[in-house]
Amino acid sequence: MKDEKRTIIWPDYIDSKKTRSEGRKIPKKLSVSSPKIREISQAAKKLGLNPSVEKYKSYPPSWWEKSGRVIVDKKMTKNEVLIKISNLINGSRS
Repeated sequence: MKDEKRTIIWPDYIDSKKTRSEGRKIPKKLSVSSPKIREISQAAKKLGLNPSVEKYKSYPPSWWEKSGRVIVDKKMTKNEVLIKISNLINGSRS
């Protein structure tokens, strides 16, 4: 059952190594190289989005990879969340 108050974030959504057709949802210049679930979760926590991690889930288009996902509170649009998380990850890496 779909939860209207939560949104799912797959690492592929912000991965600069993926193309748009492979699942990236934000511009390449704003994305992150090989984001980890832990990084996404920490960034979401800093944004106050109450993240919950599901490590062994597979992104449907690449069902054979157990990439995991992070489910967060929906306090802004999905695109805004993805860009802010990506920016925090980029900031913590540099």
